[in-house]
Amino acid sequence: MKIDGSPHQTRLEAALPAVLKRIAATPGVYAALWCGSAARGEANAYSDLDFHALVSGDHRWRSNFMVDGVPVEVFHNPVRKVRAMLAAEDAATITMFAQGRAVLPHPDLDALMAEARALYAAGPTPRPVSPSTQFMLVDAVMDARASRQTPVHALTVMAALGPLVMRPLYAAGGWWDVKREHWLDDLEAKAPAVAQELRLVLGAATDDARQEAFEVLARRLTGQLEYTDGGTEPEPVP
Repeated sequence: MKIDGSPHQTRLEAALPAVLKRIAATPGVYAALWCGSAARGEANAYSDLDFHALVSGDHRWRSNFMVDGVPVEVFHNPVRKVRAMLAAEDAATITMFAQGRAVLPHPDLDALMAEARALYAAGPTPRPVSPSTQFMLVDAVMDARASRQTPVHALTVMAALGPLVMRPLYAAGGWWDVKREHWLDDLEAKAPAVAQELRLVLGAATDDARQEAFEVLARRLTGQLEYTDGGTEPEPVP
């Protein structure tokens, strides 16, 4: 099952037989999908082995263990739960099943992979930025302005970057979210201007330059950087 000749890839693949034997021996497991960077032949020194296992019954769980020094993570789900995650456009599940490799084959797994590939090709439903996210982003911009010229400015910006800027941008653009280490490469293909703006945030040499670049990205989602009226509807207190 060789995909790549790198030493990191070879090390992970060498552990596969023992890992699959352990997964197959887990009560209830009848199929397994190898997914993640190693399944794509992109392993590095910090990669692990990731799997989705289909199980009979009505329980789901996650397990992690070590085999020959290789960390392994396995998500166990019945078919109906995986289908529910696909229907909910869970980006991680769709990507894993669309790009993964069947290592314990079964017709149920084949059907899920085909469904995931169709969903991945179609792309997610674009989701406009919610008023609450806009408010939290404006609030984060104000916090970042207040922290300029302090040691925590970079931390303040970076803490907001993923949940309040990049993920909403991906959702609004109708793009499947990717891990943060792939943002720049992914955006270079999808939206080069956004990639350049993100690069300026990440590579800024001063707080002022970082703040300016952060606010450029924020305006893509808010249009302006001022507080507006809003809030939630009243709800019962349990």
